[in-house]
Amino acid sequence: MIKIFIQDTCPNCPNAKKLGQELIKEGKTVEFYNVRTPEGLAESLMHNVLSTPSIIITKEDEEINSFRGETPNIEEVKKWL
Repeated sequence: MIKIFIQDTCPNCPNAKKLGQELIKEGKTVEFYNVRTPEGLAESLMHNVLSTPSIIITKEDEEINSFRGETPNIEEVKKWL
């Protein structure tokens, strides 16, 4: 699963949203969290997200890799899936 943490005022978050949409088109499970909402803030605290965009890759609810404060290219993400 891929968790993407964003916020509306983040200038780099549109690229992270686009990446998430591309991954969804390829059949990957992606969840978006806006850190300005209660649900998004709670989830970000569980993953120690301090900057946006942040992309967390999990397997069986365990974090296996993350990209914090940056948006990787799709190939970088897919090699962890």
